This record gives sequence, C-alpha cells and structure tokens, in this order.
Amino acid sequence: MAQFDRFDIAEAHCVLEWDYNVGGWLRERPTNLRRMQSTGVQLHRMQFHPRADLGYSALTENAQEIYLDNVLKLDLPRDAEQNQRIREMFSPDWLKAKYPVVHADVFRAMH
Repeated sequence: MAQFDRFDIAEAHCVLEWDYNVGGWLRERPTNLRRMQSTGVQLHRMQFHPRADLGYSALTENAQEIYLDNVLKLDLPRDAEQNQRIREMFSPDWLKAKYPVVHADVFRAMH
C-alpha cells in the first residue's frame, strides 16, 4: 500500500499525465474534467516544478505504486512491463477486491 507523500503524489500524477495525455491533459482523471484543467496546471498552482530527469523509472517505489494504482483506477491501457510491475507490487487478493476486471486481465497475461 502506497504511503502518503505529497512529493511522490505530485511526481506520480505529473508523469501519469505526460504518459497518457490527449491534447495536453489526462481526460480520464475526474478532477481534470470537473475543473477543465490539466494536472500540470493544478501542479503548477501548487508550485510543483518537475525535475529534468523525471519519468516513470526515476520515480521512487512509492510514487511508482501511486502511478500504477491510478493507471488501474482510471482503467488506462497497460503494457506487459506495467502488468509485471502490478503483479509485483500488489497482492492478488487486493487486486481482485479493488479491481476485479483488471485482476483477471493482469493475471491472464501470465499464461
């Protein structure tokens, strides 16, 4: 289970938007739709400034967990590497309880 760390949360959401944006913003994220603003605008308002080397691989393990939990929550497309990390980070019981459809998807990819 990810730990609450504002910096990890900000970095995870920043990278998530960079990886999945459409026309500059992540449309699947409910707060983006409600505010009609990108995550980047919201992070800028919080005075968050991403570091130059920021990307998924540069995230802390906690931030990677936050990132992947949001990929699951928003039902974003996943590649084989992400499915592998999901299997490593989240227990099958937790995944099945929280995301039953994804659970089947992630573990079907193993066979």
